[in-house]
Amino acid sequence: MDDLARYIVNHYQNLMTLEEKAAYKSVLGELKVANADSVAMKNALRERWVSDNPAVRGLLANGTDAFMANVRDRILREHTNDIFLNHCPRCGALAKTPTARQCPKCFFSWHDDA
Repeated sequence: MDDLARYIVNHYQNLMTLEEKAAYKSVLGELKVANADSVAMKNALRERWVSDNPAVRGLLANGTDAFMANVRDRILREHTNDIFLNHCPRCGALAKTPTARQCPKCFFSWHDDA
């Protein structure tokens, strides 16, 4: 998953549709299932986290990366004015959060600029 998709999904979930939220919850659930130790735990996690809704499964049909890219592109297209992309003033890299003040790539800090 690319940095921009991760940034948007993590910080702008309020702009996701109900089906996109359910699909993202399913993605997280599958990760939990993959790391569970027992069959009983896997089944419990799958029941609670993974959706069997055909619309949700359809969003995930081409894989997690494609789903995340589609959500990223739709939100950027439909909510351009609602998104703040926090870029490093030195190198232009995308920060980890909308309020971050240190670059994850070049480690430049702009804390004093606030």
